[in-house]
Amino acid sequence: MKKTIFTLSITALFSVAAVAADSMLGEPRELLPNEDIKSFSMVDLNGDNIEELVFVTESGQLKYSPLTGLGQGLVDSSAYQRFRDRRGSYTMNISLKGGRSSNPKLGVLRNSILGISFNSGYMCEARMSLKNNKIVAKDSSFYDAAYEITYISDDYIAGKVRCSGPNGLEQNEFVPFTATRN
Repeated sequence: MKKTIFTLSITALFSVAAVAADSMLGEPRELLPNEDIKSFSMVDLNGDNIEELVFVTESGQLKYSPLTGLGQGLVDSSAYQRFRDRRGSYTMNISLKGGRSSNPKLGVLRNSILGISFNSGYMCEARMSLKNNKIVAKDSSFYDAAYEITYISDDYIAGKVRCSGPNGLEQNEFVPFTATRN
């Protein structure tokens, strides 16, 4: 009787492990073809809250590879055009000093304008443009607002924002953020 219970327990243990391994592990894929990697680390190289894979090759070269799991994410002229033309809003993962709400919404508005919604309309509006593979926007007429977006996919963006001015906003230093499309 004890041997039977022991045998059933061992069989069940191996069966559960086999099922778990099949359902939890996917097919391995080659991340960096034709690279002999000696060591690696994940590092946020540009302060946009997205880590890049930094690695040293067997020949001693230091290289990096941007994260591509969320989509291509690279900001080139076609990505900028799609972002600008696909108006809408993105929920940010931050709060701004003096802002009246946590997780404000970054809006892509008319005429290439970015702005942040704080329940009473958009503030911190600035006209965006593409410079050095980044979307930048700056305006200091009413609010001192500046944006730098370094990563775009269909539903996700990352960058930095600064905004201060009337109504108590006091985000005088750039703060990194990520945001998901609503």
